[in-house]
Amino acid sequence: LLGLVITVIRVGEAGVRISQISGTHPGTLYPGVHWIMPRVNRIETFSIRDHVFTTATGEDPKKMGGSLRVQSKEGPAIGLAVAVRYRLDPSKLTHIQMDLPRPVEAELAALVVAGVFRELAPNYMVREIFATRREELRKAAAVAIAQTLGADGLVVREVTDE
Repeated sequence: LLGLVITVIRVGEAGVRISQISGTHPGTLYPGVHWIMPRVNRIETFSIRDHVFTTATGEDPKKMGGSLRVQSKEGPAIGLAVAVRYRLDPSKLTHIQMDLPRPVEAELAALVVAGVFRELAPNYMVREIFATRREELRKAAAVAIAQTLGADGLVVREVTDE
């Protein structure tokens, strides 16, 4: 009986309490022991450690996010390999649990990363994307990705091109 009323949230995780009667309770539950009412409440846990979303250039289909194809100023489609390191904001777990699709990597991060690069890349020539203005493109994309994902409770730590 004691095992039914106690839930342990491990280090590197956080959770939200979900009631069968009133839905998701506001507030985040951090690592430690938490009391719940069996059959009425449950705790949904999330990893708050860093995650990495990656895309492939097209030649490496084993990468997690698949191929990221963008169009350059000249017109031809090119493949980009991008990695975005992020984590879930523990203070926004209630919003994440109630409003966002899961898994976040496949549903939200992939769409945002692809959309930002597809919006920015047509402003550059192929040579600029891969050489002369590469850092400029990466920084602009990092800012746009961080703003978009930040509004949904994901903290972007780093955006790199491979």
